Amino acid sequence: MTSPCFPNLPLRPRAPHTWGEVCTRRNTVTRKIGPVGRRDDARFVLHQCQPRANKLDAKQREICLADPAFREALGQRVANEERFAAFIEGSAYYVTLDQPCPKCDSGKRRVRDRSCYRCHLNRGGENFERMKAGLSPVKKQSRDGYLDTVERARREKAGEYDERVFDGLTARRWPTGRLEVIFPDGHHEDDLAALSHEERASAVAEFPMLLSALRWANWI
Repeated sequence: MTSPCFPNLPLRPRAPHTWGEVCTRRNTVTRKIGPVGRRDDARFVLHQCQPRANKLDAKQREICLADPAFREALGQRVANEERFAAFIEGSAYYVTLDQPCPKCDSGKRRVRDRSCYRCHLNRGGENFERMKAGLSPVKKQSRDGYLDTVERARREKAGEYDERVFDGLTARRWPTGRLEVIFPDGHHEDDLAALSHEERASAVAEFPMLLSALRWANWI
């Protein structure tokens, strides 16, 4: 038997396929799975930047401030409203009390990629809280660090602390980092770190001024 298009060329018979080969071919997924949503938008080609929510950087913020259409398109792709508001304001972090970090139980997240802000600082080896307080950073497990810990414990034992009142709520920040809170209803919490994340979130919901106290103590 010859080919109808090429009479001089013999037609090679097809090899029979097994049922397993047929099933394998039918079940093979050839479609490439990409990010959900539109991959490009012709309105923003001249920006050389598309509205993407997985990584929010300074270039995107600059375009948002100059182009309201780009800002609206990017805002629709950012699921968390607090994250997008912090991004527009230029803040490096935002707070989500309903999604604590499973490692350090912090509710502070990076605006750029939604990772834990506190863990990010710890990975960088920076003592950010000491630097904000005007103190020089101390290396971990060093002699200076040990002496600093001893000195803080001595000051706390001597009764030194910083105190501030927020709408009837009294907060005391001790040298070792312990946060003591006296609530407006008279409840006295000697160490707020002893509470679970759910208990702290419930306390913030009942006493909104506690959130200001947490910011003052650099807890969030």
